[in-house]
Amino acid sequence: MRKFLLLFLLFFFGSLSFYAQTKNILTEEYIDSKLEELRFNETISDAEKEKALFNLKAESEKIGYKWGILKSGRRIIEIYERQKKNKEIIELATELKKIDAGPQSYRTMANIYRSRALALGYTGLNDASLKDFRTAVSYAKKIKDPNVRNYTLSFCYCQMTLYFLNERFKNKNYRDSVIAYSNKSIDAAQLIDGKHQEITLKKKYDMISFNYVRLGITSLEEANKPGNLQIAEKYLTQSLDIVNKYNLVNGDKVLLLNQLSWLYLEKKDYSKAIEYANLSRILEKQFPDPSNRVESFEFLASAYSEIGDLKNAKIYMDKYTSLKDSLRVIEKDNTNDSSNILLSDSKKTQEKRSLLKIVIISFVFLLVLLFMAYYWKKKSRITHAKYEDLIAKLSNENIVDSRESPLKVESKDSKIKSSVTITDETAKVLLAKLEKFENSEKYLRNDVSLTWMANHLNTNTKYLSEVIKVYKNQNFTSYINELRINYIVRKLYENPVYREYKITYLAEECGYVTPRVFVNAFKQQTGFTPSYFVEQLKASA
Repeated sequence: MRKFLLLFLLFFFGSLSFYAQTKNILTEEYIDSKLEELRFNETISDAEKEKALFNLKAESEKIGYKWGILKSGRRIIEIYERQKKNKEIIELATELKKIDAGPQSYRTMANIYRSRALALGYTGLNDASLKDFRTAVSYAKKIKDPNVRNYTLSFCYCQMTLYFLNERFKNKNYRDSVIAYSNKSIDAAQLIDGKHQEITLKKKYDMISFNYVRLGITSLEEANKPGNLQIAEKYLTQSLDIVNKYNLVNGDKVLLLNQLSWLYLEKKDYSKAIEYANLSRILEKQFPDPSNRVESFEFLASAYSEIGDLKNAKIYMDKYTSLKDSLRVIEKDNTNDSSNILLSDSKKTQEKRSLLKIVIISFVFLLVLLFMAYYWKKKSRITHAKYEDLIAKLSNENIVDSRESPLKVESKDSKIKSSVTITDETAKVLLAKLEKFENSEKYLRNDVSLTWMANHLNTNTKYLSEVIKVYKNQNFTSYINELRINYIVRKLYENPVYREYKITYLAEECGYVTPRVFVNAFKQQTGFTPSYFVEQLKASA
């Protein structure tokens, strides 16, 4: 009986396990089938499709179906890309990239990282963007099918140029990187044989054509350099040939026609510029995109202006200005779709470059002005405080000895200080001589030097230098400067006549050979210039 019960329990739980596994398998198959249905169903709106995909993602999470979570999440991201919802792309991709569904998910993971990298690039997080692009490339290289692998790599390399375009203000050689990755994208696309059911020849050449446009724009951005117009024409013509041969009618063709219009503007063939801009406008109605439309208006306005048709030039300039203003408002919360933004973000028409430079220069100029105003105001307060302090000292009735400098606060110690090189008696004698020297005003001579003064006081330069250093707390030059500046400060303060003299005369009056040396010494001693001192004295008189 016990044996029978054990066999029954094993059979019962085994059946439950088999039923649960079968149910999961059936559910996974159901999710996969629904995902395929939604993938090719163009009759429902993006909003309805997004809701259905979130439901399938939730069902996949319930049963732990990682592959279902990734596939449904990836399809939602594709919708977000069409809607230019970069924040939502980053949030969802950040969640999805943590899921490991094995080798079957390499392509999906590559595209998830690529989309996240693109969204990060659009929001200015360039370093994070480059890191994700590199991760996308590493996943793409693991894809087994060569056609899928090369197409995914081509896509990654093509969009990776966004990083270098964002870094153009930091790296002057960014164009070299843009050209290099565009060529890598072309090389990867060239390896596609076109026999894959999904990766068709049209997809292959659409990618190549797009990169030719990218390379054409890179040359147009520096159209003034010799040979660049010819290079741009070569790439854009190659792109046009591919578009016509494989009948690639999509938003990228609108972009191409606009760049051809730009090319002929640079070549001064204005009739062709108008022709291609109008072709772009007509096709753009089938593939609406304001960023392409605004370019058409810009090129038409420029071309009509060049041929002297001011009426049409004004019409299209008004349209350009109106649409451009609308786009600026929209760009605060939205970005253009992945392919067109990648190119339009790198385009450097004269208007775009000028606008960006004006904004940056104006911002920097404003910052500099604010800083200068703050610095000037602070410096003025400090300078005036020094002036008032000096005036207070000069007006102090206790200051009766002109040798007592009002320029410094430090106290004078009359006690003889010990020295290893000079005796106390010698120091006393030398200090007495210095006092007579200060009273004699011989420091106003323009030939005063340490040697001259030592000879005049019947001592040597070593003793004189040490006494000044120990008892006057300064070196010889500062000592003489203080005496001279103190002299002229008192003259200016006490005698208004001196305030009318020129700086050259004041410099000579107190012993300086040149006004520049006088001004520097005055500012060093007082904290402000003699001109400022005179102005303040006149104002308070």
